[in-house]
Amino acid sequence: MKLQHDDMDELIGKVLAGEATEQEKQELNAWLAANLTNQAYFDNLKIIFDKAASNNVKVEFDTDAAWNKVRDRLSEGKVVSIHKRTERTSIWVRIAAGIAIFSGVIYFLNNPIGQTTQQMAVVSADSTRQDTLPDGSTAFLNKKSELAYSYDAKAKSRKVKLKGEAYFSVKHDEENPFVIEAEDILVRDIGTEFNLKAYPEKDTIEILVTEGEVQFYTLYDSGLNLKAGQRAIYSRRNKMFYRIEKPDTNILAYKTKVFSFNNTDLKSVVELLNEVYNSKIVLANKKLFDCRLTANYKEDNPAIIAEVIAETMNLTLTRKGEELILDGDGCTNSQ
Repeated sequence: MKLQHDDMDELIGKVLAGEATEQEKQELNAWLAANLTNQAYFDNLKIIFDKAASNNVKVEFDTDAAWNKVRDRLSEGKVVSIHKRTERTSIWVRIAAGIAIFSGVIYFLNNPIGQTTQQMAVVSADSTRQDTLPDGSTAFLNKKSELAYSYDAKAKSRKVKLKGEAYFSVKHDEENPFVIEAEDILVRDIGTEFNLKAYPEKDTIEILVTEGEVQFYTLYDSGLNLKAGQRAIYSRRNKMFYRIEKPDTNILAYKTKVFSFNNTDLKSVVELLNEVYNSKIVLANKKLFDCRLTANYKEDNPAIIAEVIAETMNLTLTRKGEELILDGDGCTNSQ
């Protein structure tokens, strides 16, 4: 059952007030894990709740008067059952939690979060997306990626949580470090531009530094320091870092639309073009899979690239609906 917005607010309130059951906590955790926007929403409410809870509220009790009332009830034989008392306590806890959140909202109307923190979420679906972060850094997201940015002026920290792939151009600031979290992995900027690929379903997290320097590490491993032109991966399964010496000239193709193939098999060429353009270029038979191609392309139209490939490799190109079909007798020589 999908929870509505009001239901989720109530669930968050119960968790923050310490009243949630284990099942309710699991429901909230599943909702938070669904996407970074949900997590950012929860973090905002938690900040409000914590601020409200930290306000000093002075309450004076007349212990003698309270004891006299209880003694009178006992003498009259009036006993409050544990069950009813628990329900009443629960109600008052909810009321107190509501007052705390309300007080927090009033507090933040007069003391906006923006004065000490900045937050932003960016999500891409079936197309790439570029955005400027609040600190002036830029992020270019590949398809099916999302990030959540937060800045805390008091802690002097800029944090980004990433799921998917993005190219970062970081505005360096020694006093306010820029750190990216991708599950177990952390990337700390040392004045740089880099590409980070961290899809949750993949075992490896891959990084390529194009300018400056980064630290590629975990909380338990100092990892690697990488400079411009260097590339590395982290294996989640093995919990190991590996430097990659062999360059991959097409890592940034999703961003630049520039392709460089050097004796590359045609199957891999077509797979990359389809991935970048959401195109449907098809090899008509398996004899074409191992044809080798050496060529460079810079073009935003996959149909034109497919046409050039057909001309270069003496293949035929036909269109069937959305499919671009390359056909031929196979290849004996690299092109």
